[in-house]
Amino acid sequence: MFEIVRILYRELHYRRLRSNPQIAADPEKFRKQLRSTGDIKRGMAIQSVAFLFFGIMMAGAVMAAEDETRAAVVFATYALLPFVMALYTTTVNASYAVSMGIFEPLRPLPLKTSSIYLSVLLAIDNVPAVVALLPAVIVMTVKYGVLGVLGLFWILTGAFLGHVLGLVVFTFFGSASVGGRFSKLKTLARTLGVILFISMFYAINYVQQYVNEHYEEILPFFSKYSVAYPFSVASITEPLHSLLLILGYLAVLVPLYRFILGRLWRRMEEGVTVSRTRILRFKAETHHPVLALALKDLRIAFRRSALLVGLIFPLFIILPSAIGILTSGKVENWAVASVLLMIAWVASVGIDTVLKIDGQEFEFLRSLPITVGQFVRAKLLVMNAVPVTAGVGLVLITSYLDASLLILLPAALLLPFLTSSIAMAFFYHGEDELAVPETDFGHVLALMVINGIALGVVAGLWYFMGYPYALALTLLGVLMVQKSLSR
Repeated sequence: MFEIVRILYRELHYRRLRSNPQIAADPEKFRKQLRSTGDIKRGMAIQSVAFLFFGIMMAGAVMAAEDETRAAVVFATYALLPFVMALYTTTVNASYAVSMGIFEPLRPLPLKTSSIYLSVLLAIDNVPAVVALLPAVIVMTVKYGVLGVLGLFWILTGAFLGHVLGLVVFTFFGSASVGGRFSKLKTLARTLGVILFISMFYAINYVQQYVNEHYEEILPFFSKYSVAYPFSVASITEPLHSLLLILGYLAVLVPLYRFILGRLWRRMEEGVTVSRTRILRFKAETHHPVLALALKDLRIAFRRSALLVGLIFPLFIILPSAIGILTSGKVENWAVASVLLMIAWVASVGIDTVLKIDGQEFEFLRSLPITVGQFVRAKLLVMNAVPVTAGVGLVLITSYLDASLLILLPAALLLPFLTSSIAMAFFYHGEDELAVPETDFGHVLALMVINGIALGVVAGLWYFMGYPYALALTLLGVLMVQKSLSR
């Protein structure tokens, strides 16, 4: 199995590199890039080392805990990381991997193929998140013995839970369907389903934060009756009870996983389902190339909920802060500004999803008279559709409590465009032809650092000199980066 997965992994990266004319045109550079990105062990090692830096910081918090009860609650909070990463990477990458057609070369071969290979291929990207918590596991093991071992079992269970739920989302909501009497209604239902699904996770996260603050009062009830992940992770203080909970999770997840794999393989073999119940008049519409490309991407994303997850998921990172402002009773200008800066910072994370929307059809785009500048601007519109809407919505809602906050509307519009423009310039610097650049964890991490510095300068100017100066600097930054992309 591992040999086939290794080939699929290499094939996926081969097709991505082949879509980059700057690399594909240079055989030596192509071989070098493929040797680097197409090797599973090397790729996982680099990403795992990067994650370990965060893991060491988390381990420090566990080490600073006063007793095993507090350490267990802190560890349970960090156990959200493998679950979130598994859910996100599985839902987003599944659609991209299938659309690239990497399984097609295996079909005529005398091999027994199934969706288990897709599952393992997607699970590889979850390894660094698990590795990140190993320092915390080591600390727990050194200080409290068996509690650390049970913590490791829970981390693996959480990653498996996120992976299974990601496969469920892709299997039932991720495939594209065209036509039908209720196609628009189904699209709306899939969209609402994805939003509600992720919202449930953040509802649990909110409760987890409350538990972390008041754990001394409610921990006895929490540890005795709660079975919801990640609350159940804190049950490691009662080893036997915790082990039974893990077995209970596996008793549910393993059969569900086997069922989903069968359903997923049938769905992959079916491909796109086209239904027609009536004949409609077709009206050809013309748009500017940038707008046409953006509308095309948005339609694809709404038809494939797995991609939709990637577009809206980063916003849920700042959802608790936004809810905190709205429920505080008193809205302050700087508090809203801080959330707008956070929205702008996470907006660029969507570049990975945006660049994967086209999938195998990217070759067709290269045959059209589209310039790199038009392509990049279309991606910018798609990247900013959700962040700008969220920022503007936050300002409008808070302005109901304080009308003076309407002055922040330009910032809600420009800040996401600043970070997303930097993201596009980062990945398309020096590109003269349409291409799909590599967007691995190291690149995204570097991008987040660069955008953090840019927003830090804007925030500093905003805080010390005032809003007009920060807004002018943001506008200047957007114009300068956009000019560099005009080609």
